[in-house]
Amino acid sequence: MIAGPKHNHQRPASLAGGFTLVEMMVALAVGLFLVGGLISLLVSTSVARTELDKTSSQIENGRYALQLISADVMHAGFLGTYMPSGTTATTPDPCATAVASLGFDPSTDPVQVPVAVQGYDGSAADPSCVTNRIAGTDVLVVRRVSTTSTPAASPVANEVYFQGSSCASLTPPPVFVFGTGSFTAQLKDCATAAPLNKYMVRVYYVSSCNVCSPSDSIPTLKVAEYVLGAMTVTPLVEGIQNLQVEYGIDMDNDGGPDCYISNPDNPAGAETAPAVCPQPATAYEWDPAVRAAAVPPLSPHWDNVVTVRIHVLARNNDTSSGWTDTRTYDLGLAGTYTPPDGDRYKRHAYSAVARVVNVSGRRETP
Repeated sequence: MIAGPKHNHQRPASLAGGFTLVEMMVALAVGLFLVGGLISLLVSTSVARTELDKTSSQIENGRYALQLISADVMHAGFLGTYMPSGTTATTPDPCATAVASLGFDPSTDPVQVPVAVQGYDGSAADPSCVTNRIAGTDVLVVRRVSTTSTPAASPVANEVYFQGSSCASLTPPPVFVFGTGSFTAQLKDCATAAPLNKYMVRVYYVSSCNVCSPSDSIPTLKVAEYVLGAMTVTPLVEGIQNLQVEYGIDMDNDGGPDCYISNPDNPAGAETAPAVCPQPATAYEWDPAVRAAAVPPLSPHWDNVVTVRIHVLARNNDTSSGWTDTRTYDLGLAGTYTPPDGDRYKRHAYSAVARVVNVSGRRETP
């Protein structure tokens, strides 16, 4: 048998396994390009997520600040079952702590109760319980009693309470009792002790810092609140840079606002001019001195506040890279706010109107 020729199955060198240098360089270039794209996508996504978180927080803070203030304004002037009628409105120091200085006096004729809403214009001096207020921002004071009643037999020590009387057979009938003890007012049956309602005064303002010693430089909405006979300051919402307040004045005693002014203590002529704020059939006197000198004295403008228009400017707590704020923000009668050159904080202005229900509602005609 004749053997056939042997076949060589070895591959040529040119067909051996592996990559050439050119192929490796191309693969590396493509890989680096893909990795670079993924890193760029990751970075941009991270930056976008961070900015979204900042914006979401700013929106939440701005709306929450408006909600807090508006809800309190709507309860301003609430005095439990007591309905003020023919009372004298007073404007006591909102930071006063002594019971005799809080503006309530049932022994006078007519009796005295403090105004439901009071404020300090941006240029006014700070009340004593307000610290680190940002220059030019307003202060808003809300007075009322708690909507939660306390049994007359179990008041908290050092707390100040309001107790309205519904008993008409006593001579003279006590319209209310105010203070820390000796609560003698009764319900309509003239036998059951009337419940107590804790007295509340809240002073809202914008501070230049949340934590102020040392300062963290985060603008913050704060409240100074009357608790246990003392004013206690509490941070409420970070990132609130400006607060401006306008007051709706009821000029014809129908419960609705006829004109908005920025400072009832000293109304600006440009805000009260007839062309801007038309007079009702019975002319309304804007000069506080003339109102006080009238016989009988006319109530102060604060007593005629039936709505409050609130402007809040919310700011991110951190700057945004690549952003420069060149916007102008409308803050109502206070004018506009323009950020300083090169400012890198994002902002948004929020506004709301809150009705002072316990004042306006009593004036409405059924």
